[in-house]
Amino acid sequence: MTTRSVLALAVLLAASPACRSDAPVLVWLDMPGVSPFPAGAFGEIVVTDFRNDAAVADFDPGLELQSYLAAELRRAFKGPVSIRPRPDEGVAAPALWKEAGAGRDRPVFLTGSVRLESQVRKALQKKSVPVDSPFKLRDRGLIEQRRWTLAVDLSVISGQSGDVLYHRMYREDRDYIDLEKSAEFAFSELSAGFVAGLFPTLLGSPTSEQRTLLWR
Repeated sequence: MTTRSVLALAVLLAASPACRSDAPVLVWLDMPGVSPFPAGAFGEIVVTDFRNDAAVADFDPGLELQSYLAAELRRAFKGPVSIRPRPDEGVAAPALWKEAGAGRDRPVFLTGSVRLESQVRKALQKKSVPVDSPFKLRDRGLIEQRRWTLAVDLSVISGQSGDVLYHRMYREDRDYIDLEKSAEFAFSELSAGFVAGLFPTLLGSPTSEQRTLLWR
């Protein structure tokens, strides 16, 4: 918990007798991220392009994810962040990663595959319902929405041993009423959610979480 969070909680608790009610109070606290990597476990992060598992016309989410992820890591990670092409999959993996990591300071590689897909779905349009008739559905109808999905199969690989240190599947979904919403726009929003889920694990970055204060 950060100093700012502690101070905010102390002020709230101190003021509570004057404005106390029986209703629960919602507060946001900065909570430390939980990472499987010890502090200082790696000195450099290398981001490869991600294999594109679903073709999108005039848009390559694999290259876009590499650029976006590297840019965000440079803001959050104190060490060097670089990019490089994905290695030739025909070469034995551990030896390949060790060769790519030669001369670097405790490097790790972020690599994997990405899938960006869309699907038009039916959804219930919720409108105002008469108070005296909560079960009448005549003012509700079905509408079409486009759901964009970003799925990232991520591996963190050691550049010293060539072993996979961490592996996880990430998935982000978002619905749009605008059926013409572009892949680029959807990717920008979905990739932000992916990074928000990755950084607390990779870097131990704090997360902002909601808590409920209950009064006796």
